[in-house]
Amino acid sequence: MDLRGECQNGTRTSGATPSSAEPSARGTPISWELGDHLSDCNDVPRVTERTESGRTKTIYDLTEETYLVQTRTPVGRERYREVPKRDLDA
Repeated sequence: MDLRGECQNGTRTSGATPSSAEPSARGTPISWELGDHLSDCNDVPRVTERTESGRTKTIYDLTEETYLVQTRTPVGRERYREVPKRDLDA
């Protein structure tokens, strides 16, 4: 199940914290507009945030099966990917 443009109503609790696996090479790229919209939704909880070499990765609990991974570069560019939880929780 993926949201592709809609915030779901209701409250979701985040599950397990994703492992330190590198999510940038996996998942499905999504548009900046959609990723920004989803990351700003009140019912999409932030799971974790890490900073390495100036890059910040923020992971949101998007659905029961997927995370939204936001990567922010040192100059402020943002990229979003929808990553299956099984890829990060392994």
